[in-house]
Amino acid sequence: MMDFAEISNIIEQRREELKSSKTLVEVIDYGAGSPNANRSKEQMQQGVISQLPLASLASIGVKKEKAQQIFEIFKTLKPKRILELGTCCGFSSAYMGFFAPNAKIYTIEGSPNIAKVAKDSHRVFGLDNIKVLVGRFDEVLPKLLKEIDLIDFAFVDGHHDKFATLAYFQEILPFMARGGVMLFDDIAWSAGMKEAWREVLAHNKHKRFQDFGWMGALWL
Repeated sequence: MMDFAEISNIIEQRREELKSSKTLVEVIDYGAGSPNANRSKEQMQQGVISQLPLASLASIGVKKEKAQQIFEIFKTLKPKRILELGTCCGFSSAYMGFFAPNAKIYTIEGSPNIAKVAKDSHRVFGLDNIKVLVGRFDEVLPKLLKEIDLIDFAFVDGHHDKFATLAYFQEILPFMARGGVMLFDDIAWSAGMKEAWREVLAHNKHKRFQDFGWMGALWL
């Protein structure tokens, strides 16, 4: 396997290429929007449609600092089955695809046009161990969990809403392999996400945990 610096250079070069794009992408956002958006459950279920520059989409998502933490987890975990909620432009799943080339990665993205960007990036990287599924998490996830084997690593990085995050935690937990890891991104993104992380810990389903400040990991 390539070392972290090589992998990071490949992925971040692709990010910089997309950041120079002038393309506008029609996005369906089923998430919480911004920390201060206060979207209702009905708004999130219906989805908010907007036109966003591809350059701005490429600017978000997992970058080198967060990817380094995932890399360190994978060195000992060596996951074979990986689940991700929130594909975006495909950078986080690409990092994981390089880190665990023998793993099968299932990643869910709500917006079809963003999912296409991710698939294009995966093709550019030559990664064939990633499957991108399109749709709302609450619609795609139940069926997916029944189809795949026990999950070694779950990365919850989308729909940054307290109650949604807690629901995904409880839904995914029974399908986690013994010794698996659940990683939650943006646990300090809003007051609601801070509360969600505290409540996840209060369930006491983990053997140990680590709070990275921006991400939180549970070892099960």
